[in-house]
Amino acid sequence: MEIKNYGSVMSAYMKNTYEPAKKKQGAPAAKNVDKAEFSSSSSAGALAGAKASAKKSVESFASAERIAALKSMISDGSYNIPAESVAASIFEG
Repeated sequence: MEIKNYGSVMSAYMKNTYEPAKKKQGAPAAKNVDKAEFSSSSSAGALAGAKASAKKSVESFASAERIAALKSMISDGSYNIPAESVAASIFEG
């Protein structure tokens, strides 16, 4: 096997090597910092809204009798979901 003109390939490779940025003398270093601010009043309202939404969602899909039956099955240890069902629901979205 004969390889010709490998010099152009090597020069392209050498141009793309990593070179750290040079720091300027006397210039302050820029800091990349993310900042998030939360007020306690807005987070309390958002939490209450999320709880109400979750409760409404659960109540719309299951009756009180179904929820009571599930609670009793969980408490006595008879509630079991096959791992295959869990995996399938995760992959389905």
